[in-house]
Order: sequence, then C-alpha cells, then structure tokens
Amino acid sequence: MAIRRQYRGDKHDKEYFQRLFQSANINFLIGSGASQPAINMLGDIENNLQKLIEEENEPDYFGVAENFLSKIWDVTDTLLKRNVDTTKIDTTKIDTTKKNYINFIASLENILIKRRTNLLPRRINIFTTNYDLFIEDAATYRHNLILNDGFTHRKNIFNEFIYDPKSFYRSTYATGNFYNYSVELPTINLIKLHGSLSWSKENDDIYYRIPPKKTTNFEDEKAKKDWVNQHALVLPRKEKFKETVLENIYYDLLRTYSNELDKEGTLLIAFGFSFGDEHIELLTKKALRNTTLKLLIFSYNDNSIKSYEDKFKDFSNVEIIYLKDKNMDLKSFCSILKII
Repeated sequence: MAIRRQYRGDKHDKEYFQRLFQSANINFLIGSGASQPAINMLGDIENNLQKLIEEENEPDYFGVAENFLSKIWDVTDTLLKRNVDTTKIDTTKIDTTKKNYINFIASLENILIKRRTNLLPRRINIFTTNYDLFIEDAATYRHNLILNDGFTHRKNIFNEFIYDPKSFYRSTYATGNFYNYSVELPTINLIKLHGSLSWSKENDDIYYRIPPKKTTNFEDEKAKKDWVNQHALVLPRKEKFKETVLENIYYDLLRTYSNELDKEGTLLIAFGFSFGDEHIELLTKKALRNTTLKLLIFSYNDNSIKSYEDKFKDFSNVEIIYLKDKNMDLKSFCSILKII
C-alpha cells in the first residue's frame, strides 16, 4: 500500500530527497491546487458540466463554462498587466501565486544545474492540467533556463508558432567558440495536458496566440458560445473533447506522459493534483507496475492523505508526503525543493 511520510526538514529528509532527484528522470504532475490562492480549485464543475450535457441544456452549459473561463481570464489579464480596473480582483493573491511559481521554477533550475550525472538529460517534464500562464510567466525570470512549451517550430515568416508534441524529446546544447566542449542547457518541458489560454485553433493546427481581452458583455448567446468555443482547451467534463485536432493532441500528450513514466528510474512528483482525471489516474496506475517508478504525492492536508491512500492502496512505490499540523501550499512545497 501507499506509504505515508512526514516531512521534518532534517538531515535524513535532505539526504533522501537529494538521492531520489539526482538519480532519476524527473517529472512533475501539477494540478489546480498549485495556482491557489489566485485561482480556486475546480470543485464540482466537471460534474456540473456533465450533468448539463446529459440534460442537453446547452444555454446553461455555455453559461457555466463562460463563468468558469472568465474567472481564470480575470486572473490572467491581471498577470499580463492588461486589467485597467482591478477593484474586483484580489491582486495580493495573484502576486502571491506569481511569486510562488517564480520560486518553483527557480528551484527546478537549481536541481538541474546541480545534477552530477551526464547519463541523464538535464531536463524536467512538467505535466499540468492547468490552463493559466503562471509557469510561462515565471520562466521569463530565469535567463539560463529553456522553457519548451511545445511551440518550437515556426509555421510561417510571420513568426507564428505551431504546436508540435515531438519537440519535447529534444535537448539544447551550448558550445564554446575556442574550446571543444558542449554543455546541455537546463530545460523544462511544459506539457499542458488540457490545453492553455495561449492556444488558438486554426484548421488542423494549434498556434501560440494570446487572444484580445474578453469583452465585458456578449451581444447574444451565440457570441457567448463562440467565445467559449474559441478556446483550444479540454474543458473539465467527462466527454473530454469534441474536435479532432484537440483529440489528437490530447492523446499525443497522454502518450508522452505514459512513455515518460515507463522509463527506468523515473520519479513522478504530484502537487496540487487530486487524480480526479480518470485518464491520468488510469495511466499512472498502469505505469506504477514499473517497480523502478517512484510516485511522490505532496498532500495538501490530512483529508487529502486518506483520499490518496484509497486511490493507491495497491502500490508500494507510492509515498504520500505531508507536513504535521500544517497545510502544504506551493510556498511550503518550494521550500522542500530548495534543499535538494
């Protein structure tokens, strides 16, 4: 069964986590809990949307979806500094979340720089179901780090980039002008399993485009529906997709997730993720049959511990990390990563 492990921050914890991270292919699985307090957890929205689909209640479905996406866009527009009126937005929470993500990315860069072996790539994969742009923003503050978000191939001379999941298997090296050497640059692959606010559909391609700021009021229901549908997102519902281009990318990325976990000596660190996504939970459990895979789940509180234990009761290569008498938010999580 899954093992509970209290984090105390002592010498033994430091040595244990350093040993795990330095000798493994490192993968993170990040959920909506990481973007708190700026963005609230999804709650029951998946079930609510599914119920409206079953009832064939299209107006209410798009109403709920629009409200859900608008809340994320309000935070994102503030992050992008294009919100004129911030009286209705708690900028303190957004600033806190932004700072936490900057520390998170800095911690990952530090782990990669200190990596002692040349047998493993100087690369970390971040798999996330979040739509927001906090990680992309945080990476702009790390000038020695490469963030590969999948948009590495120009579609045309207008410098428009299209999404290519194959780019996640590439490494980048720096070479000297006068000496014969090459150094692999620390790279983070950002793999957004459910799409992103920065994705835009056009025919059979996904482009990197941050759309104009959302209008305050829609002219009619059709305008609202069109606005929701323009997002290249896997909306939180059981029927994950309706369009071929998103379906293909979604399965490509799930295949990437599965392939990375099948590698020997792999470490998967889950934070802010409940494993409520049935596809990801199934693939994770299947991968855990690989006994060289280690899953570390950093639990937010005591209630989460019990839920994780129930989900992974059949696997001994799963550890649930928790803090005694304290919730584990992203700030606490980053403080643990800094010792590695």
